Amino acid sequence: MAQILVLTDSSEADGEVIYSESVGSVHLEGHAGTQLVERLRWAVRDAQVAERRAMLREATTSDARRTAAA
Repeated sequence: MAQILVLTDSSEADGEVIYSESVGSVHLEGHAGTQLVERLRWAVRDAQVAERRAMLREATTSDARRTAAA
């Protein structure tokens, strides 16, 4: 069975798995397909929020290091 994964951006390190679901072709049709797309929308939004939080955390850490070094 195929699997759908939504991960945070992994360009710097391993991405965090936000969503994982095994799917078959039956899950892509009709009401089940609509529900799958909705779950994907939520997962993408959650991944974006997690990425923003990680960027803010990194910026805060970098600022603290620069201040401590000065």
